[in-house]
Amino acid sequence: MTVHESDEITAAVRERYASLAVSASSCCGPSASSLDPFGQSQYGEDDKAVLPEEALLASLGCGNPTMLAQLSPGDVVLDLGSGGGIDVLLSARRVSPGGKAYGLDMTPEMLSLANANKAKSGIDNVEFLLGTIEHIPLPDNSVDVIISNCVVNLSADKDAVFREALRVLKPGGRLAISDMVLSRALSPELTGIMALWTGCIAGALTEADCTDKMRVAGFEEISIEPTTIFGRTELEGLAAGLSPEDIPAGFDVEQTITDFDGVIRSAFIRATKSGLAANESLTSQRPAIRVYEPALCCNTGVCGPDVDQALVDFTADLNHLTVRGADISRHNLANDPAAFAADESVRSFLQVVGSEGLPLTTVDGVTVVTGAYPTRDQLMKFAGLASGPVVVPAGAIELGVVESDSSCCGGSNCC
Repeated sequence: MTVHESDEITAAVRERYASLAVSASSCCGPSASSLDPFGQSQYGEDDKAVLPEEALLASLGCGNPTMLAQLSPGDVVLDLGSGGGIDVLLSARRVSPGGKAYGLDMTPEMLSLANANKAKSGIDNVEFLLGTIEHIPLPDNSVDVIISNCVVNLSADKDAVFREALRVLKPGGRLAISDMVLSRALSPELTGIMALWTGCIAGALTEADCTDKMRVAGFEEISIEPTTIFGRTELEGLAAGLSPEDIPAGFDVEQTITDFDGVIRSAFIRATKSGLAANESLTSQRPAIRVYEPALCCNTGVCGPDVDQALVDFTADLNHLTVRGADISRHNLANDPAAFAADESVRSFLQVVGSEGLPLTTVDGVTVVTGAYPTRDQLMKFAGLASGPVVVPAGAIELGVVESDSSCCGGSNCC
């Protein structure tokens, strides 16, 4: 592809989506169609209920990447080609508390719409950025999860997209996107129709090419899972959405539909960035943080009608450290008693103080905090992921006592 062709595609995509930001029309296929080939129905009613109507109307994707990304509190998420912001806003809710969601889009009109939707939603752990997915304006190793909704196919330089995605992901970070793929390449007549480029079809990669490009960029654990295969009915709907001037003279639409029945599909695409394999010696030297907890029926902190904020915060903090390569784990007295028995210092602690003194935190076998969960700052220092010396919190040697009904399993409302 020449520079001229690349620029032409980028300009056409920008123009198309700028107009969609104003009109809030559908991205792909005929807007009047009752079909759902582009995944709009993958958003549940609970998701739709918390979003402004304008965000839903501007949903231009081919799936729901937030459904496959397995987001956790504390994650930093980036949406490539964020449009009106629906996936960014949903992601921001899932990574709270402690996380953040970025949306990146090259169209100022879409960015304005997304920021308006952000204001209406009341969700504040969100930032929308102006830029292209081939040149992501974020630092190296700064993002835990990258999502995208039917946007990579629009790029004229997909190799650059995958290289940039790998660059900004942290070690162990994940790519989880919805996009269009092909079982085999389209004909030159189809790829030459600009309306099919801006309509998410002509720029789609074959599954094999997509896998190869991601592998060359450095991704691992690549998987492509088709979610909707376009048969004759869907292709007829797409053809009906084309203007007569979009179709070249002499182009046989009916034969083309027959030839490409089942070739085009939307898909979930997943991959990971290598963890800390290049720094295994560093990993092996990192302190081993172990947190021993009382008997809990639900260690997330959300249990029936009750919410234990300390547990919610600690779960987010643990996820935050895990994605950064810390050697940290938690052990629940109810379902992992062997871990307590295996550590002599923990066993001695229980003999002297009893389970009322839990939680107990050790670093390389040395007790550093008892009676309360360590803060994120303390954990970062214990793990060697923050500057400054490890500071043992005041009173750590004095064994605190946790009231028996302060855990999520206390009282009569447990699970």
